[in-house]
Amino acid sequence: MPSYKIYLTKSSEVASRLVKTFDISTGDIASVGSGKVNEGNEHVPAVYHEKGFFYCKVELKPNGEHDTPTYELTIC
Repeated sequence: MPSYKIYLTKSSEVASRLVKTFDISTGDIASVGSGKVNEGNEHVPAVYHEKGFFYCKVELKPNGEHDTPTYELTIC
């Protein structure tokens, strides 16, 4: 099961720039994406839905047989 790091911001530009800071060629990162937070964002707590937030989502690959999935939310 993958782990996630979510970055929330009020700026779509900041969310887009955050995506560019992650290097998916390292092998630790499965995917990186950004967008506007709405009700369909299952990885963002509902309290932030439809409030004008944008996100950058970093999905990390599991790195071991007993790796426990983690979740980290950072408001920028």
